[in-house]
Amino acid sequence: MAAAPILRFELYREVERGNADAGSGTHPSVERCELVPPAGVDPLALKLVLLPCFGEHKPDTTLGAYFKAQALGLDSPEGALLPSSLEDYLRHEEAERRAFGTLVEPGSEHSSVLVVWNGRARWYVDAVFHRLEGVEGWKRGACVDVVEGSLKDFIRFSPLIQPRLSEGRPGLRHPGRATEFSADACVLKLSKSPGMPNTRHFSLEVFADGRFERRVSRESDFQGLDVHQLTTLLIAASRMGEVRGPLGPPPFAHDRQKTSVTFPVSGGTRKMTLDPDTSPEVEGFVQQVAAAYGLER
Repeated sequence: MAAAPILRFELYREVERGNADAGSGTHPSVERCELVPPAGVDPLALKLVLLPCFGEHKPDTTLGAYFKAQALGLDSPEGALLPSSLEDYLRHEEAERRAFGTLVEPGSEHSSVLVVWNGRARWYVDAVFHRLEGVEGWKRGACVDVVEGSLKDFIRFSPLIQPRLSEGRPGLRHPGRATEFSADACVLKLSKSPGMPNTRHFSLEVFADGRFERRVSRESDFQGLDVHQLTTLLIAASRMGEVRGPLGPPPFAHDRQKTSVTFPVSGGTRKMTLDPDTSPEVEGFVQQVAAAYGLER
């Protein structure tokens, strides 16, 4: 008999850390802390309430029922836990919506984000469509920094949160928060072409859900999953602003290796082949990607 999935509660919050690179000052990071339920508490029995700002009444449910419905589809007849649309919600003025505290609203302010994992493939994010009751005052367990950036950046870019803002239903897409990529979309690429015989070359593809595939010459291909690593890189890409590149492909040079990078920009992705005129911003980002996935430039 297969073992029951492990339930894990994680609290994400923004912290200020010293800037070791600059030698002074601070920078924001997102810290993940495990939340430990009190003895005798059944986490799956915790009450789950649909946020009233969506203008619908649905019976209260439980975290356990949510995960069962998630396996069927939260909008399925058996599940039907999500609001039918965002129409009632969007009738409220924007300033009012910001005060509702749902992650659906881009301008809302949050001091933390709660994620509950049910095994490795299913998870619940609090304060999207529902509010989880009964976790106040739980003790914090081990904590670790997982993302370089602010909590607002984390909410905007993390693969843990973005899919929950639509749950695959077009009727639930917020005009200001519709995800740009599907979970299977490739959002980040880095490659170095072969050159002289026996030169080291590689290719890397990273997908919107955090999966990545790395191929390096003379090494076995490797696949992995790291949502927080991708979040940090998506935040870094967003800070580059408009990047200008060469008007055409680089001139052909026999046996010369080429390094190319593809990264997200507003409305899609941008591909560039590095050359002597490449901006320091892009060079620095490429170095960051290479270091994150263990690639040698």
